Amino acid sequence: MIILDTNVLIDYDRYLFDAGEAYAASILSRAELEFGVQAATSPEQIAKRTQRLNQLDARFDWLPMDKESTRSYGLVAAGAKATGAKVRGKDALIAAQAHRHGAGVMTLSADDFKPFAHLVTVLAPTPRLGIVD
Repeated sequence: MIILDTNVLIDYDRYLFDAGEAYAASILSRAELEFGVQAATSPEQIAKRTQRLNQLDARFDWLPMDKESTRSYGLVAAGAKATGAKVRGKDALIAAQAHRHGAGVMTLSADDFKPFAHLVTVLAPTPRLGIVD
């Protein structure tokens, strides 16, 4: 299983995914996406972000932050802190969910997850060819 970071979910259609792989999304990313809807500054942005969130809601059963994930959080956050790395809250929590599920994390911000790479595989998405803004 591979958990998709928020930055991959935002532009989900821009990336290629392996049909033989299971992909998941964290409820923490959903919270960030919901914030994005509420923080939008125009009706067009609100509509676009709401549409994206609705599409993702239809595609994913959001992984909960459960007790086992909190145990994994202790491991990944303490391991990162022991190396002197800054422990970013949301990234550490998503890394914990990945650890708990034996999953990797796919992100555009590999450096943000580097402190957790001792316990979680960090992957970059593969862009689709021909996608233009």
